[in-house]
Amino acid sequence: MSMSVSSPSLGTITVRIDPHVCYAPNDGADQLELLRATSHAALDMIALTGIGSIKSFDAIQRDYDKLILLEKAGILSASDGERLTLHRELRTRSTILPGFTATSSDELMITGLFPAETTTISIETILQHLGINGTDGSTQTNAGVICSLINAANGIAIAHPKTPAQTTLVKQLIAAGQLHAIDRAVDGIENVCILGGSGATDIESIGSGFSEVTLTTPSFEGLRDVVLAHTHSAIRFIGTPVRRWALHQLIQATTDEHIVQMHEGKSADIANHIAALANIGGGMLLIGCEDGVVSGVKSKDKAISAILKAAESITPIPDLNAEAVAYDQATIIRIEVRGDTTPYLTSDGRVLVRRDQQTSVATPTELRALCQPTRNDGADLDLPRSGVSIVSTQRRGGIWHYEVRDLRTTAGVTRDRAQGLWDYAIERHETLRDGSANLDEIKWHGQIGLWRAYIQGGRPKYDLVHRDSLGVIDHIFYGVSDWGLGTQWQHLIQTYAPQLAVDTVTFDDDASSQSVTSPTSPIVAQSTTPANMPPAHYPAFQGERRPRWRGRGAITRIWRDDAQTPFFDLLLKTKADSQEDGSEIQEYHGVSRDQLNQAWLDLINVSKPRTGIEVVETVEDEQGDKRFIFRNLRNEEVSPHPWRMNDIEEGSIRQYAARMHIADQTFDEESIRWWGNIGYMRPMRRQVDLVYRDENGVDHVFYAARRDELIGEWHDLLAEYDDVVE
Repeated sequence: MSMSVSSPSLGTITVRIDPHVCYAPNDGADQLELLRATSHAALDMIALTGIGSIKSFDAIQRDYDKLILLEKAGILSASDGERLTLHRELRTRSTILPGFTATSSDELMITGLFPAETTTISIETILQHLGINGTDGSTQTNAGVICSLINAANGIAIAHPKTPAQTTLVKQLIAAGQLHAIDRAVDGIENVCILGGSGATDIESIGSGFSEVTLTTPSFEGLRDVVLAHTHSAIRFIGTPVRRWALHQLIQATTDEHIVQMHEGKSADIANHIAALANIGGGMLLIGCEDGVVSGVKSKDKAISAILKAAESITPIPDLNAEAVAYDQATIIRIEVRGDTTPYLTSDGRVLVRRDQQTSVATPTELRALCQPTRNDGADLDLPRSGVSIVSTQRRGGIWHYEVRDLRTTAGVTRDRAQGLWDYAIERHETLRDGSANLDEIKWHGQIGLWRAYIQGGRPKYDLVHRDSLGVIDHIFYGVSDWGLGTQWQHLIQTYAPQLAVDTVTFDDDASSQSVTSPTSPIVAQSTTPANMPPAHYPAFQGERRPRWRGRGAITRIWRDDAQTPFFDLLLKTKADSQEDGSEIQEYHGVSRDQLNQAWLDLINVSKPRTGIEVVETVEDEQGDKRFIFRNLRNEEVSPHPWRMNDIEEGSIRQYAARMHIADQTFDEESIRWWGNIGYMRPMRRQVDLVYRDENGVDHVFYAARRDELIGEWHDLLAEYDDVVE
């Protein structure tokens, strides 16, 4: 079923950081507000970089240490307990970094960031050496010395150039290896990371500007490695307030089961959605938008009142956190729902869940799972959004039956015949039942653990576990992808996956004792051979084309007739191990969409690459000019507003994608090297334009995909044509 292979890179994580917060609290009340603002800012890292001072960081750190001491002594007051809770929430969500901002004798402003564990006395020593006097952070020391001191303390030096003379100085410091980053894009400064932030001097401005950074390790050390290596493609500055940005991502997530959008409605409708979200472990309810379209609420107070009334009608009352967030000219109510004590019942006694993007009445199987007693140890567990888990097992008539929960939909499904990932999960579960599983292999971090890392379908997958307070494993998640994981799971994987042997797993029909159709060994849906379309009706081959095999099935191409109906050319091997052993290859031309079973569709569907940019839509404005909406494949971000060609930066990837998209309105298939229904064109040394033809015959082009970031079948596509550039 598997074989050992060399360990590949097992994914990255995107963190959000505001590296330049200059707000200085005056007293305990200000400090409490700073904690609240930082905790609610949806940032993974925040740096308190006071002007010539580290008083903000020192005050927060001293306050936290004092509260811990009071708690241990058993004399923590109610107000102190509230503050300690905020401290802990903040440290769960974000890393607080110490730093300072100084202005050199060259009049160049420089910010220094340091690891969270750096002692305040070591940073104060740097400030004393600089001889900073006054509140403006000015020093008589030149910029080169400041950068050297920051670097010697394992920090990150960021410059804020404002004049042509300072730009020249910055270029010299970069060339000398003393300066690590700048706070914004500056003409004439290249090959350096842009690590910008808010520069906040008040509570409201924290997170008004931030940087998204793609890291292999979600830590300050990982950030410093990226910056020192000048990997500027891994960092991008976003001048939008982070809370608005986070809300925008929720509005775009119209297919996520854990996110519900609705226009203003009755308390009963709100209660139904809240109860359903609580019963699937929690999620977000957005009032004032639907299907990604924002309408806003007419009255914030009335909306909040309706939410409170809705919550009180649910038994038990779920844990909610509601806030009104400004979005463009509208107000959206964002409600975070937690589900700790299932099942939650509506006022009419119904138990609702989210299934297939709908709020529905729970099935008996789902209701039984919701009523299972727990120790509540996993109530705060951030469930993965892919993979499967075994909810329960039952032996009937000598045959084991398994209730399998698909984490993509959180719906429980019972099957006594399993295939693909379900078969794999049941096989792994049976090793637990018969005692042959080696649990010593699990890499634990607190109550969560990583059991196995493997490659399936060209993508890294993981088996994840959770144990209760008594050390008993109460949750196992099989075949989890690295997308959609919370920070704790991501940190677990980044820390321990490199320590595990990585297998390649193929889910085929011979791996199971059940006679089922496997996703990797497709057969045509009909029991009889589909009739081939007469040769005169299907077009001649164009360009270079090779079949893409997976298991015994292969896709040769997808094409559409004059009515734009998609048809498929397929190949199928007999079950012999190879042609030399007597297997035959059957060819099917012009197979229609309705003749394909799910196994064929799984073969045809290929995940998008995680690099490049896609033009998802073009629109015309009132002047008749084309505007472009882009998707960044690295993080799935879609442009919030259409771009005019004149507004796109000259020489940027967006401009390239827009121009090529216009040229590609009529495909020249002779210029494409096809491997089944995926292909590439315009190959360059560092990047390539990729093409994917989906099951509806629609083409998707991914422009400027970086060769060194391609994995799975996209990497294999280039290897098929010996076009991999090392």
